[in-house]
This record gives sequence, structure tokens and C-alpha cells, in this order.
Amino acid sequence: MTILLLIRHATNDFIKEGRLAGRTPGVHLNAQGQREADEMAHRTAHIPLEAIYSSPLERAVDTANALANCHKLPIQIVEGLLEGDAGEWTGKKLSELNTTETWKAIQTKPIGVKLPGGESIDQVQTRMVAAIEQIRLAHPDGIVAVVSHADPIKSVVAHYLNWDLNQFQRIAINPASVTILGVDDKGTALLRSNDTGPLPKFEKPSKQGADAQPEGSQDKETEQKDERKMAEANIVHDMNPVDRITVGAVGEPGQRTFYLQGRQGSLLVSLVTEKEQMNSLAQGVTELLTRMGEKADAPSDVSSYELALEEPLEPLFRVGQLGLGYDQNSELLVVAAYAFPEQEDQEELDVVRFWASRDQGRALARHITQVAAGGRPTCVLCGRPIDPRGHFCPRRNGHATYVQMV
Repeated sequence: MTILLLIRHATNDFIKEGRLAGRTPGVHLNAQGQREADEMAHRTAHIPLEAIYSSPLERAVDTANALANCHKLPIQIVEGLLEGDAGEWTGKKLSELNTTETWKAIQTKPIGVKLPGGESIDQVQTRMVAAIEQIRLAHPDGIVAVVSHADPIKSVVAHYLNWDLNQFQRIAINPASVTILGVDDKGTALLRSNDTGPLPKFEKPSKQGADAQPEGSQDKETEQKDERKMAEANIVHDMNPVDRITVGAVGEPGQRTFYLQGRQGSLLVSLVTEKEQMNSLAQGVTELLTRMGEKADAPSDVSSYELALEEPLEPLFRVGQLGLGYDQNSELLVVAAYAFPEQEDQEELDVVRFWASRDQGRALARHITQVAAGGRPTCVLCGRPIDPRGHFCPRRNGHATYVQMV
């Protein structure tokens, strides 16, 4: 049996405003949605997921990212998990549509009724089921997460439970909810529907035949993953918005300490971070702004004075993980810095959130690049910093590390 966790993306501003997002590009989770996605991932932390699949739309990928960070799994994008094509209705308010004859038909007998220039629910169901079947064949005895959209998930539930698709509107699928199906060749079991509370612990089926483990034994990696709990976030400072945000490095090349620093009024917060984390932050900010139509080389009003580190440098904590988001309501970038856990299975992690304007984010990304370039030169073969006391290059010795980005 394949256990499918069907997860709807979390809240975004289109949901808040009662508009049809459809396949509109650049629709990300808002602040509420980010919290919902993190909470949803926390509720799945004890489940031994084998894979994470997602619709390619940003609001789904943002939600899947919360899962990926929790379970340390890559996200696999599947086009068939897309939202239904809303055609000419894309971006319109539901209040403008609910008096039309097409809308009334969709609520009563939607099979074969296409949105103007878009899809019908039976077309959505056909491609969704085809995508789910491919996922199921790839994981015949596994537990997988599938992040998609409300109506597509409803259509999948109707198919596997053999329900009349004309009645699909009776199925409720809320933002960041988890609906769980157990599917095999004999049939389907609905294990959870539109769940936003604690989830049960699902055991991954053991292998049969010659490769089966002796009775009573368990795969060590799965057992450890089952027992792992996601730490609660304790937001110690929510700097909304920051007056200034910057990074800097102190020390000699090769021995520098990197800081992420923000100020809001009289509050100055400094965090110790790693050079690689700062480079990833710069790349993430640049990519996010580019997706929103901004030019990377656009001029900035942030002065060099605002990008200088302030004294005293008294770090609140060392950063273990960084998160990046965008709040469409306030039009601010949100950088979430999570403290490095001091012990294994720590129940709570301190968090500082920096809310910055697009201009501040653009200036920060450029400044990070300049700060990073001021350190040790990198090896042209392996890309690692060259230590002046002696550099070990894995490529020169016939070895290399390969990382696959999905």
C-alpha cells in the first residue's frame, strides 16, 4: 500500500482577498501562510516520508519547502499537480463570478463545464490521477507527500473513493490541510480528511521475501526519523520593519566571523552566521526579486553607512538555519534566522525575523557578495576557500563531492 499525504498549499493573499489565483505566477505564501506551512511540517515530522512531490506553482513550492526542511528531502516538481486552469477568470474576485451561469453549473453539475478559456474539473481529475498513479508506482510501499491545490485534491479524493465527481464541492480542503489516502491495487482507504490537527504515526511497510529483515528488527534510519521531533519556534524578536539590515565579517581572511545584523529603533540584534549561509541568502533574495520583475542591477537608496556593522557586536546566537519569504500585504521580505540547536532533539529554537523592503533586500544581496569576496580566494578546481596554511583539493586527488538539486 502507498500512503499519500495530499497537502493543500498554505494561505496567500489571493485567498485572503477572495480571488482566483489559478496559474498566476509569483503568488507566494504570506506571513500567515508561512506559519501554517511550518506548523503543517511540524505535524508530519514523526512520519517517515519517502519523497515530497509538488505542483510547480510558487505557493505550493513554498509549502513543500517547509516539509523539505523538516524531513531533509528534495522537492520533486510534477506538472500534473498544477492548479486548474482558470482561463479568463484568473485573478477575478469570487464575488464577481458567483452570479454567472457557469459558476452555478460548476456548483451543481460541473463535469464537462470548462471555465472560460480554462479547464473543467474532469480534465483536472484526469491529469491529477495520472500524476498520482506515477507517484504510486514509484513508491508501492512508501509514504509520500503531495503538495497541490484545493480542487485538484478534491478530484483525486473523489476518484479513489469512487465518488460522483459532480459532488466534488462537498469535499472540504482547507489551506495547509492534510488528507491521507492508503491506496493499493485492491482499493483505497481514507485515513484522514482535511486534517489540521495532530497526525497518527504511520509505519513504513517492511520488505517481503529474501530481502526482508528478521522479525522484530527495524531499519535504523527509519526508526531515527520516526522518533525525531521538529523543534518549536520561539520568536524572540520580530523586527517589522527593520531600519537597517546588513552583514559583515570580522577577522583575518580564513578566520573571519560573519555576522547578520539588524536594527529597529533602539533594538540592535547581531547573529553569528556562516559565509555559505550568507551566500545562499544573497542568492535567494536576488532570485525572489527577479521573479517579482525587479532588475538585479537596479539602483538602491541604501547608503554604505547603513551597511556597516554597528558596535557592540554581542551576538544573540549562532544561526543554524535561514528562511526567506515575502509578505505581499506589507510588500516586505522576511528573513527568519533560527538558532543553532545546542543539543539533539531540542524542543524549542529561538528565532529572529527581519522584515526588510525590496530596496533593503537588493542592497543586502549586493553587500553580501562584496563581503564574501573580501575573504580567502577560492580554488578553481573544487570551489572551496584556499587556506593559506595548506589547501586540500579533493578534485586534484581524484575525489569530489556531488550535490543534486531537485
